[in-house]
Amino acid sequence: MLGISLILGVIPPLIMFLISRKKDLYYGESSRKALNFHLTIFPLFVIGSFLPSWVKYVILAIETLIIMYAIIRIAFQKPYYYPAIPYIKSKDENIEKRYSHVK
Repeated sequence: MLGISLILGVIPPLIMFLISRKKDLYYGESSRKALNFHLTIFPLFVIGSFLPSWVKYVILAIETLIIMYAIIRIAFQKPYYYPAIPYIKSKDENIEKRYSHVK
């Protein structure tokens, strides 16, 4: 999902969140946090469209590095973090404790 989201943006995390939020808590929580990250980055791209073109490339490079970092951390089953505004909040407060490796 993360690799595809680099190309398609917010669509893959949104689809995964809608499908997995009630079925599997781990994937629901992971996709919720990925969706929050992409919703945080999206306004930066919109603002960047009014600025010089190099700004868009800087934002894209930062997004790519953060997603690649998460992909590598997930592959090694290590905790990872998305710097994001929590647009979509978790309904269950205990999920944060159970899935503390997904920040």
